[in-house]
Amino acid sequence: MGRIISIVLFVIVVGYALDIAATYQQTLAIESSSPQSASVLGALNTIPSDFNETGTLAFYPNNVGPVPYLFYQDSDGRTVAKALAFPEGSPADFSSWSGAHVSVTGYSNSEHVVVSTITYLSAP
Repeated sequence: MGRIISIVLFVIVVGYALDIAATYQQTLAIESSSPQSASVLGALNTIPSDFNETGTLAFYPNNVGPVPYLFYQDSDGRTVAKALAFPEGSPADFSSWSGAHVSVTGYSNSEHVVVSTITYLSAP
């Protein structure tokens, strides 16, 4: 009986170590990558850019799917959240940016921002 418990504990420890190693490798891969910029509008479709902020990207569930939000501090130091709208579709592999530090430019429309460019700056 003691031998079975030892084997089970060994398997759990090995699994935990592998999980930590995989997480560490993902963190290194994200930190070592250079900032990526994604332009979501074509050269002919220009939107006046009255919004230029840097903050944290988060996704919140909606009845259609996850909605991206930018959390940033305004000039008064208050935390503000704006939903991001992409007229030409969101960048590829965008969901992996959750929690990342990003820079967003575009047009502010009340609680939404119509994004012209979004740049991945750093990992969470």
